[in-house]
Amino acid sequence: MMENTNDEQVLGKYAAGFELTGSLLQDVGTFFKLHQDTDTWEHTLKVTSHAVRIARLYGADPQKAEQAALLHDVSNVIPVSRMLETAEEIGIEIQDEERTYPRILHQKLSRAMAEKLFHITDEEILRAIECHTTLKPHAALFDKVVFIADKVSWDLPGDHPYLNEVRRQVDEHQLDKAVFAYLDHVWSQRDKMKLVHSWLIQAREELLELAENETDPVKRHLMRVYDHMSWANREIINRLQEEQNVPERPLSLFAHILSAEAVWLSRLNGSMQTTREIWPSEGLNLQYCIDLALANAEGYRQYFANLGAGQLKGEVSYRSSKGEPFTSAILDILTHVSLHGSYHRGQIATHLRMENITPPMTDYILYARNDG
Repeated sequence: MMENTNDEQVLGKYAAGFELTGSLLQDVGTFFKLHQDTDTWEHTLKVTSHAVRIARLYGADPQKAEQAALLHDVSNVIPVSRMLETAEEIGIEIQDEERTYPRILHQKLSRAMAEKLFHITDEEILRAIECHTTLKPHAALFDKVVFIADKVSWDLPGDHPYLNEVRRQVDEHQLDKAVFAYLDHVWSQRDKMKLVHSWLIQAREELLELAENETDPVKRHLMRVYDHMSWANREIINRLQEEQNVPERPLSLFAHILSAEAVWLSRLNGSMQTTREIWPSEGLNLQYCIDLALANAEGYRQYFANLGAGQLKGEVSYRSSKGEPFTSAILDILTHVSLHGSYHRGQIATHLRMENITPPMTDYILYARNDG
């Protein structure tokens, strides 16, 4: 089943008698049953259910979330007494605190097993597995989805107000606040714990700084506007997925909205000129739009996360699609992108009605009512 490499030889001893079938759900279940680890398998199923639900709630890829959740704890089959030695044998970078408390290495070992035993190559999935227990600095949306799915799946005895708060914030579309609530709880218990990982400390500090930046009312409002933009795009995707044959003109307009979002995002991130077509046509289908919508939502989330105090007053230099040089205020660009999408979503609604298809309602006030 495996190539003759050192990593796969070291990890392969845990896959004796195990063959992949092509169904990850079946394969992971079989893997745990071979090791008679039904407790971890039951936990994995709970995390997977939550991960898929949360991914859909926040516009992340639910199929990738399922894969990451299914594999996040596969290294639990390695005895804790062997985790440090195994990590050393396969060349995992080990921090001092992980040598003191080797159990925390299971997240890195799970990444290695996902890659070497289950042949996962998607870096987004592997990265989320690698930090599912502690999170890490510069965490992406997908990292947070898998991380928080692991936490809300716990069925702990007794009353745990912090966990109830985490679950409430997840359901209220406040993922960063949910993540921070958990990280802050761990930090508050640091004197009672065997280890508070440096990744967790750095992730908490980043979110704390982000919360301080969000006291800027202009930035806070823009983040809400862009959350509406992602929500509206998801509403269109959901409606188009219901159609057996997606009408050409609405699909073209939707692709234009998303391409414009991507082009302006690249300019905001410092690219002078992009080769992306503003009206894509070749290979255009609904999956193209779904992939681009997910990438844009995460890209703008990261942009706002990295936007420091006072930077909204800055300017960006770039070249237009015709190669002409321009300099525009960041606030003007962000305002343009949101209004541009709203304008064309109105056109999409008109064309859907012409096809006797009821368009989704994407008005800002509808989003605001549901979002609180």
